[in-house]
Amino acid sequence: MSRLEWSFKFFSKEGIKFLFLELIIVFIGVYGAFLFQNYSEQRKTEAEKEKVMVGVKEDLEYFRIYFPDFAGESQVEEWRESIRNERYPDYSNWRFIQPQYDYIAVEYALASDAEVINFELNSIIAEIYQELKKLEHVELLLTELSMKYVAIPEGSRDNPDVQFAHQSNFLNFKRFTDRYNDRASIMLRIASMSSDHLPTINSYFGEEKLKEIELLLIKRNVTVSNEQEIEFYIPILKEFFPNLGEEELRTALK
Repeated sequence: MSRLEWSFKFFSKEGIKFLFLELIIVFIGVYGAFLFQNYSEQRKTEAEKEKVMVGVKEDLEYFRIYFPDFAGESQVEEWRESIRNERYPDYSNWRFIQPQYDYIAVEYALASDAEVINFELNSIIAEIYQELKKLEHVELLLTELSMKYVAIPEGSRDNPDVQFAHQSNFLNFKRFTDRYNDRASIMLRIASMSSDHLPTINSYFGEEKLKEIELLLIKRNVTVSNEQEIEFYIPILKEFFPNLGEEELRTALK
C-alpha cells in the first residue's frame, strides 16, 4: 500500500471512526484510573479519620470521667485550713513524673492533614491540648516545690537556720497549695470541655459504630469480679453512656 493510499484510508470515515474509538478507549482508561486512585485515596483518608476520631474520643472520655476525681478539690481545702492555722504537712513526697496522662491521640490529631481533621475539630482539640500543657506545667512546678522541702527535727526551732528553713517551708507550702488549686481548676476545666465537645466527636460516627466504640471502651477500662460489682457500675456507666442499654452494659462488663 502506497503512502498516498494509506493516508486516504486513514482519513476516510472508517479511519476517523477507528481513531475516535481509540481516543475514547484511552480516555476511559485514564479517567477510570483517576477515579480509582481518587476513590482509594478517599477510602484511605476516611480510614485515617476514623482512627484519629476514635483515639480522640477515647482521650476525651478519659478526661471527662476520671479528671474530676483526680482534681482533689477537698485536698486543697484541707491544706488551706492548715495554712490558716499556720501549720504545714510534710509535702516532700509529692512527685508528678511527666508525661502523666495519655493524650497521644490528641497530639496526633493536631498534626493531621485538613482532609482528616477539619478546622472546627482542630480548634476543639487544640483548646483542650492547651489546657493539658498548662496541667503539665503546673505539675512540674508542684514537683519543684516539693523538692525544696527541708526536714526540721523536733525541738530545734531556736536555731536561726532552722527558723529560716521553717519559714521557707511554710512559704513554699502556700505556693504549693496555690499551684495545686490551679491543677484542680485546670483538670475540672478539661473534664468540662471534654464533656461539651464529645457530642461533636460522636456525631461523626453512626449509631451502631458509636455503640461499638463505647462498649469496647468499657471492656478495656472496667474490670469486675462479681455480680455485685456489675450492679454497682451499671448506673454509673449509664450516666456517662446514655445511648447504651442496660443489657449491653451488662454484657460488656462480663
